[in-house]
Amino acid sequence: MRALRALLFNVLFFGGTTLLCLSLIPLMVCGRKANQFVGHAWCWLVQLMLRYSVGMRKRIIGLENLPEGPCILIAKHQSAWETITFHTVVPDPAYILKKELTKIPVFGHFLTFSGQIAVDRSAGGSALKDMLKGAAKALEENRQVIIFPEGTRTPPGSSRPYHPGIYALYKAFPETKVIPVALNSGMFWGRHSFMKYGGQVTMELMKPIEPGLDRKTFMKEIKDRIDTRTRELETEAQQEFSLPMPTSDDIAAQEASQKATAGQIEKDATS
Repeated sequence: MRALRALLFNVLFFGGTTLLCLSLIPLMVCGRKANQFVGHAWCWLVQLMLRYSVGMRKRIIGLENLPEGPCILIAKHQSAWETITFHTVVPDPAYILKKELTKIPVFGHFLTFSGQIAVDRSAGGSALKDMLKGAAKALEENRQVIIFPEGTRTPPGSSRPYHPGIYALYKAFPETKVIPVALNSGMFWGRHSFMKYGGQVTMELMKPIEPGLDRKTFMKEIKDRIDTRTRELETEAQQEFSLPMPTSDDIAAQEASQKATAGQIEKDATS
């Protein structure tokens, strides 16, 4: 039964995404907010698909920690779920994302025209400058900047180093609240996984990081807070909904696959 429900979701997801993007192409010429509306509409649509096909619901904790207006959200990244869900949590998100996503036909154009912050990760130091420039513009527009510090989706139970770009954001905008975000979405919707599991996915917005920390203290503090709470949420989900917890071998295999994919992308880009 779970497999059939997952199949139903995948059919609805890819079919619905295609139809929505094609039907709303005329909005591309109507400015950033119109294109952002397309993002909101798509994300709410996917949330409905998840709820009524596989029974996947959401629970958002810590909304009292979310300020009105601009902020920086530094979030764990386990699944496509959180890239969809932030649109239903904050009013005007600006994702820091890899530039390759903007090259996806139609969908990528909506990302560009809605003012997402696309970064060429192969560009070295200029990528950081582009990120800070894009973040400054978004914050001036009272938007919520979202960054995934591990740079890619990371399976439950594993941990990757956090990229130093998050400290650059923290230091460059000292008056802006920096909010760590933990979640357990990978337990329900894994990377490259056909299966989607029913239950209640949890995202928790924690108290803002104290301003004025040095780099070493900041990096340790934010990683400890996000990773510790993420492990707790994963365990809660596994126990409550009888979900499979990835083994160390599963995690090693996924990480090897990610490295191979990244290596092939880099090879293609330089060939």
